Amino acid sequence: MKPQAPAKIQIGKFCRTVFPAVAILLIGVTLILGFFVYKISHPGAVPESVNPSHYLLPSLDVLMFSANGKPIPAWWIPGLKGGPGIILAPGYGMSRSDPLSLAAALHEKGFNLLIYDQRGSGGAPRGASSLGVYETEDMLGAVQYMRDRPESDGRKIGIWGVDIGALAGLKAAGVSPEVRSIAADSVFQSPSDFLSYRIEEDFGVNNRLLQLGCYQIFRLVHIRGSISSSVEIPLRQLSDRNILFIKGENRRQLGYLTTGIYDALKPQKELISFKTARTHLMSGEDLKNYDRQVVNFFHLNLK
Repeated sequence: MKPQAPAKIQIGKFCRTVFPAVAILLIGVTLILGFFVYKISHPGAVPESVNPSHYLLPSLDVLMFSANGKPIPAWWIPGLKGGPGIILAPGYGMSRSDPLSLAAALHEKGFNLLIYDQRGSGGAPRGASSLGVYETEDMLGAVQYMRDRPESDGRKIGIWGVDIGALAGLKAAGVSPEVRSIAADSVFQSPSDFLSYRIEEDFGVNNRLLQLGCYQIFRLVHIRGSISSSVEIPLRQLSDRNILFIKGENRRQLGYLTTGIYDALKPQKELISFKTARTHLMSGEDLKNYDRQVVNFFHLNLK
């Protein structure tokens, strides 16, 4: 009968056999999760098919600065001297040319306008999207820029934002009393919400473990902002603002998240539903109806 190997030797053989396999498995899972996070964080360049001149809008190419000092190219569209200003923040995968029809309608009402792209989006993407982690810093820079423009009334500022732009707008408004009116299209509460939405939207996968794993990788990538990423929208500080929440049938999951924020805000603000929430390359009656209602909101609440 063959003598049995000592327990230590057996454990050693087991570790040498199992640990490499486990390590390879973990590396493989991490690479897969990292691929998901990378693809979502880099939606890719979106050509600026039109510019303000196509809408006969006067404009200047300007540089504003994020709250952390990073330069951000933007379009400044002057309105009436001393009139209120509105920041237009198109969302994920959009470019600053997408809201120009809205800009033209707002310009007719005399508003001063500032339009800029979100991180990772636009014609010349600025790095990667952080899905709302650092975008609030950019929005705070936009608010400061609007406040400092001598031709604009720095005491009356409005923000229109889509998804990430909407989240940044509501968070920035919470610490900026000059922001009196916000139109928030398809807003969500945290980057993890939007990451889960994009996983299902882009890859057709709705798996809680996958979403959780991707979020942990995402937090490691954005470790500097991992604490701020969990900070929720300051609803109490927004109770005295005019807020228009917008949801669309084409973005149903984000619509549920938008409704949740609306329900939690006391007193409740206005919530409207469209067949189509704002997306890249909208057109037709959906676009006209959308622009008309947003312009009416700002005209009534930001005179």
